[in-house]
Amino acid sequence: MSSYKAHPNTANNSIIPSNMIAQYESNANDRPPKTPLQQQAIELFHAHQFLSCEKLSLLELSQMKLKLRQPLPKTTPRKNYLGSNTNAIEDTIAMATTYELLGDCANRAERFLCAVEYYRQAVTLVHDYHYTRSPRRTTRSADDGVTSSWEATLRVKECQALSQTGSIIEAASILERCFPRPRLRDGQIATNDFSTLQSLMLHGHLYMLSNRASDAIVQYRFALAKNPYAIEAVEQLAVLGCADTAILELVDEAVTNFAQERIASVKKSKKGNDTMQTGNDDADENHDDAKDNNNELLIPVRDYVLAVTSLHRNQLHASHQHFSKLNNLFPDHPYILIQLAHIQQELGQILGSEQSYKRVRAIDPTWVEGMDKYAHLLFQLRMSRKNAFLLQQGGFLQYQYSCHGGRENSNNSMDKNNMGTCGVELELGQLCADLLDAEDKRPEPWVCLSLYHLAREDHEKSIAFVDKAISLDQQHAFAHYLRGSILLSSHRPDHAVVSFFRANDLQRDIPSYEGLVESYLAANKFKEAICTAKEAISQAPRDARATTLVGLALAQAPPNQQGAGEGKDRAKRALKKAMDIDPGAPRPLFALVDIYASEGNFETCVKLLQDGMDGTGATKESSRTSSTSSHTNTWVKEHGDIIQAKLAEIYTLDEKYDSALECYHTAISMNPHNGLAVQGLERLEKIMRGLDPDDDEMQEEASEEYGGGEEYY
Repeated sequence: MSSYKAHPNTANNSIIPSNMIAQYESNANDRPPKTPLQQQAIELFHAHQFLSCEKLSLLELSQMKLKLRQPLPKTTPRKNYLGSNTNAIEDTIAMATTYELLGDCANRAERFLCAVEYYRQAVTLVHDYHYTRSPRRTTRSADDGVTSSWEATLRVKECQALSQTGSIIEAASILERCFPRPRLRDGQIATNDFSTLQSLMLHGHLYMLSNRASDAIVQYRFALAKNPYAIEAVEQLAVLGCADTAILELVDEAVTNFAQERIASVKKSKKGNDTMQTGNDDADENHDDAKDNNNELLIPVRDYVLAVTSLHRNQLHASHQHFSKLNNLFPDHPYILIQLAHIQQELGQILGSEQSYKRVRAIDPTWVEGMDKYAHLLFQLRMSRKNAFLLQQGGFLQYQYSCHGGRENSNNSMDKNNMGTCGVELELGQLCADLLDAEDKRPEPWVCLSLYHLAREDHEKSIAFVDKAISLDQQHAFAHYLRGSILLSSHRPDHAVVSFFRANDLQRDIPSYEGLVESYLAANKFKEAICTAKEAISQAPRDARATTLVGLALAQAPPNQQGAGEGKDRAKRALKKAMDIDPGAPRPLFALVDIYASEGNFETCVKLLQDGMDGTGATKESSRTSSTSSHTNTWVKEHGDIIQAKLAEIYTLDEKYDSALECYHTAISMNPHNGLAVQGLERLEKIMRGLDPDDDEMQEEASEEYGGGEEYY
């Protein structure tokens, strides 16, 4: 399992495979004998001396062209290092290897257009050569498919280089033309005879970039049929929405075919030794057959299929169980750990997620993939020090909360107000430096740097660095999500919608839906917000966050856009359903309390908050799983101070000042950094003294001291 994922720092160098010597030696029947100079150039390429290889190949090419232009004496047969063949096409075919070497060198130097031209020169020579040798072909056409394995390899290299220039559609069309898929008698599409795993994966990737999902699925299915351990094909099929049962059937069929092919290969290799090993051949073959039949047990591909498919269906608890099982089987696997950390972060298990990220960093300090989510986690931890802030909406106070647990250093008495926040900020800065040192051509380090400046309240630099990340990889969904979050916090909801929509198009997860709904609500586009929230439910029907979005959209929409005039009641039902699904989710609880508070039903508000504090809000349905109960208890333990602050606010609105005062003091005793409780207590003291609680000067001083008035995502 640990070998199926390429190291993130070498992902951009995957244009030319590392086993280049094997490629030049493969398909010996298709390739002519190499000249001594070509042999030396290949050795230089293998030694990563690309400039020397390129110069040597250019010398070889110049010498070949010169000899081809020289007329042969009438009395003397032509003899040179190209061989004794007098046919012009046989002579020029040796130039194809030189052109291929030049293309590989240009590719390594990231001169992709130059590489494309070299590969096309090689393709032309190889194509003409095999057309002249094939008795079945009478005319040459550029629209015909590939004629040999060598030409297939050259076409794949050409399309890889072409895709690096941004010509995605052109590269996909070349592969379509060169690898036509024949139809069988039953109408099904078969793979091309010259298709390889590399060509199929590339073709599927180009189709995904071109938004041709159905065609991409076909290519990835063929790739998985080539090799059942093509884990990336499994991941892409899950991203494209294929059912886990369909992928599992494909894996089982591929494993069977893979084992049979290996058995046939072993039998064929031993066929010539029957006379020498008559007594042991049958036993050896039976042993090999039994071994090959257990190929499916090499790694738990089926468990991995279930893990990734449930993840992309937003079934986080199920995916967490599958990845945890894989983590037990393959401990210290960085890719499994990073996926586990992402899921824990989505589930609100922040401390567990942080430990998983730290394990990845301990295993491989240069690991880059997915570490921008770790930076986001540190950013959330930094913001949770400041908690949330008060907003004046609809004539009553409403909270925006952090749903993420903090790491308190309660035993340290030195500068408790700032030390925790600064510690997390320093950790975030160190992470930025490490990622930039490891790889500065991937988007993750720049997203991390954007979050660092966002934590320092520098929105201008933050948006600049996230734009840098997007320019490096326009398919990086989290960069688009972060850009939308920054724009939304800058009161630019119309612009934020564009970024959130792009993030959702790349990855249909709940955070991108949350960003879309919040942006639509901020832009007073209530109909779009309700439709988007309903779409989120269709993507994740058992996710409390999706159900909460419907409740929030209905609660804030005007009566004429709520449908049948029952918007508030429908919002209450949606929020209660979300609480049933996940009793530990704070957002539906506080949103429901706000609705009842706006109606003046403070008694129900108090009951809801007390049930949330006691952890008794779980229904029979939601208490079935231990993970949900654990999540509830963890959140209440880490955020009881926020519930106390909200309860104090309700008592204040109900003019029960003694109870409010007690709750505020309880919240501050639980978390002295709770800015909500500190600000609320100051307001309450003003009210009890008969002063105006909305004194701007005092509000600003409290905000500066305790971090009120800052948003985070």
